Amino acid sequence: MWRLHPARAERRAREIVRDLLVRAGVPEDGVNDLELVAAELAANGVQHAEPPLEMRVLFAGSSRRPVWCEIADADPFLGRVPDLLRPPPVLDGDDLDALIDTLSTDGRGLSMVHTLTSGHCAAYPTTTLSRPGIGKAIGFSLL
Repeated sequence: MWRLHPARAERRAREIVRDLLVRAGVPEDGVNDLELVAAELAANGVQHAEPPLEMRVLFAGSSRRPVWCEIADADPFLGRVPDLLRPPPVLDGDDLDALIDTLSTDGRGLSMVHTLTSGHCAAYPTTTLSRPGIGKAIGFSLL
């Protein structure tokens, strides 16, 4: 577990993911995409959540390969996050209001997270190690 300081959260999340994936032998394209995902989730945590912000990585197998990464915070409110991590709806070309809603700046980063992880991402209740009570995590697959 790494605590992410708000002033450096995005950069630190990128560094951690890059280091773990390079050591695990993940190809550069995959490393770059997952670095971007980690940075986006860290930035969202700084902007929208309650501290502390923690990054946790789960490992599996005898090689201790990193398989799941999550950014956790102390704010239990999930809001629209689970919906924004799902595939975008198929729109009728005549529904201008729905098209405008999907193009809004709010939530585009989570749509990118869904795309770059091929949908292997989720939001769920959790706790942080450094503050009591229920918070939330947004996690994604590193495989």
